[in-house]
Amino acid sequence: MKTETLPIINISRLAAIVAGTAGFIAILITSLPASASSKIVGHRAFYELKLGDRDQNSFVTSVNGRSAFSIERDCGGWRSVEDYMIQFLGDDGQSDNLLSHFESWESDSGNMYSFDILEESTMDGRREFGGFVELDGDFTGRAFFSMEPDVPLVLPNETLLPIRHVHKLLESAEAGQKILGATLFTGNEPDTALMKTNTVFGGWREEPSDGLGALADEGYYQINIAYFQPSAKTAEPRYEIQFAMQRNGLVREYEINYGDFSIRAKLTSAETVSAPTCS
Repeated sequence: MKTETLPIINISRLAAIVAGTAGFIAILITSLPASASSKIVGHRAFYELKLGDRDQNSFVTSVNGRSAFSIERDCGGWRSVEDYMIQFLGDDGQSDNLLSHFESWESDSGNMYSFDILEESTMDGRREFGGFVELDGDFTGRAFFSMEPDVPLVLPNETLLPIRHVHKLLESAEAGQKILGATLFTGNEPDTALMKTNTVFGGWREEPSDGLGALADEGYYQINIAYFQPSAKTAEPRYEIQFAMQRNGLVREYEINYGDFSIRAKLTSAETVSAPTCS
């Protein structure tokens, strides 16, 4: 099956999980302002991946996979890890396999970020790269990549890192805001690391969760994010993510829409992760 490289999101950089779609599940923060009721909880979550909607002319006919995401507090920020394995079946009967490991760390102040990615696929073989970001007081700065160490990416005013972005998402959702635009550094290759996002909030949905123990919540926020490359000449997003996020940061389910097909992820289990004791 001949395919182009898919931006398999991190929701962890989601959220992306949370951004590129490796590491989609949003990298989350410690807490919101005192006026808000949300408080992010360190956790591990496991998902089953399946084909969602598919256009008639899509080359992908089936998707099967699993992902595991964890976010853990340390004394200066948050560390996240996402692993996934996914198989695509094409309309020619051939299959492509993709394995990915994504790690990232973001400071509480939202001005420092680092990431490392390891991918192995039948499409592109083995790829390993990483990078780091340093932002100034106005959240301008530069990103450096291991694949192009002498060519930094200039980041514009008010660039958001993934955790700070999710902070704003939950804050906006609780305030009843309907739309949020942002410039987001996702942690990816240089040409796709910086994205413009447009978020539409669908409001709070009352739906108690079952079998989640201490991570259970009475409902979730429906959040839809479209990702655009700043240099794009078209109004069509590179990809879109729809997800259901609880107030504690746990994502119950999400869907990544690539245009001619989508991937749906359903939560199968989750557990809390203890926070460290910091002086």
